[in-house]
Amino acid sequence: MMFEHIRRQERHATVVMGISWLYNIEAYKRLFPERYVESVRTPAFSVHLNGTSTWGQVLDWRQAVKPAMRGSILARLSDLRVEAPWAVFPYRALVANCEMAVFHDYFT
Repeated sequence: MMFEHIRRQERHATVVMGISWLYNIEAYKRLFPERYVESVRTPAFSVHLNGTSTWGQVLDWRQAVKPAMRGSILARLSDLRVEAPWAVFPYRALVANCEMAVFHDYFT
């Protein structure tokens, strides 16, 4: 079990933190402990447009652009703001965090 390993080998790790557009999806949030889900919020920092925290909603498993998402983003380009380009994506990246012990108890 991953959290048992982390508890034994990575004693300095005390918090689980994530950032993802998937936290907008109820079915995805059901995979996590309640305390973690309750912490989901809009980040207090600028979201970078690298990695899958934003782009994952646009690309399919083959890394091809999903046609519906392409249309949705193109329709919003007139609203694009240089200081917040992530705002044109259908789902915003959200952050969540809680104590590692909560995950350990939930998954063991």
